[in-house]
Amino acid sequence: MCSNSDVVGNDSQNPQERYAPGSVEDRLLKLDADSSKKALHDSRSMKRLGVVFIVFGFIILLVVEPLLLVLPRIPGFSTFKDNAPVWALVLLPLVVILPSYGVVLRHCRSTAAQWLIRIVSILMIIEGVFSMIKGVRTSNYGEFAGALVSVLISIRLCVVTYNQILFGKDAPSHHQLGYVRSKWKSGQKPEHIPERVHKPKKYVKPCFFIAFLMIPVVVLHTLDDYSRLANVTKAREYYEAGRAAFAEAAQAKTAQEAVNKFAEAYFDFSLAASDYSNQDVHVYLGICYAGGLGCARNDAEAFRHLTMYRPVTNEYPDAQYQLGILYLHGRGTDQNIPEAAKLLNAAAAKGQKDARDLLGYPEPDPNSPLASDDVPDYGGMTVEEYLIRKLADTPSES
Repeated sequence: MCSNSDVVGNDSQNPQERYAPGSVEDRLLKLDADSSKKALHDSRSMKRLGVVFIVFGFIILLVVEPLLLVLPRIPGFSTFKDNAPVWALVLLPLVVILPSYGVVLRHCRSTAAQWLIRIVSILMIIEGVFSMIKGVRTSNYGEFAGALVSVLISIRLCVVTYNQILFGKDAPSHHQLGYVRSKWKSGQKPEHIPERVHKPKKYVKPCFFIAFLMIPVVVLHTLDDYSRLANVTKAREYYEAGRAAFAEAAQAKTAQEAVNKFAEAYFDFSLAASDYSNQDVHVYLGICYAGGLGCARNDAEAFRHLTMYRPVTNEYPDAQYQLGILYLHGRGTDQNIPEAAKLLNAAAAKGQKDARDLLGYPEPDPNSPLASDDVPDYGGMTVEEYLIRKLADTPSES
């Protein structure tokens, strides 16, 4: 209900004549049912998306930053150790910048805020498109999905900034928009507008200036994505070259030729892995580390790469064999005989020679190398029991 001070003039006066032309109240009275609904919906969107940015900033502070300090101390994250401090420093400014931008979305309705939101949104759309393309080219669909969400949010914010009723020197409050919308929703035409209740928030002004840092942050991230996208094509070439060298090493006529080819393959795969997040790259690197092919043997790295994408590892008999050996001898991980037996048996069934020799498979029939009766006889023992006995009869690997 409105107080007497809200009403100017007598009852016969035109409601719009009560307010100065061009004032926020005058503009609100000119809204119809549809435009008032849209204005209120856009205002709510701004407030909700503001909360998203504020929450995301606190997630970085309370979750991501502590993880960056803890993960390097966990076995298996050795390669992450050198990058953790860098990421911690890069993300730390976002703890302040993202919530500040969220405050702008929730509370600022000036023309300057309108242009800030519009510029940041356009830059985020460009950056998101680069990230989506990079995600598709590197088969990183998690990155693609995250970039798609970012693009959709940015498009929504861009659209909202074109709702002129929400911005300017005399922008309406959310309460005023709600009042106009409620009147139209109940079938009544608004005849007066409640006064804006200003509750000055001291943190809004500094947050507004901090939020301008979103522009260089998004620009730098866009340039980084563009650079990485340009490197993806080159990384793909390294990956294909590595696969070719790996295949040639298996067909090498001399041991030295095989060593050289494996070294070439390892070099190419290492370069590819930095910019090309194809899951097969990690499988090949795991095989190289496990067997010391083209590099020093590194059981921890081998286990990390081979378990990074288990479904892909299971497509490679050599990878299954190497991972099975790691589990069998407890190299780079805890010993797990049942898992080792499962992997070695699967590799042997696919014709992997080393796995077949280890499990005592008979020489395959040339006419039917993978016949169903091509199964070793363990004299009533299970594969796990056979492997345990074999471990006891052979010196442990170091």
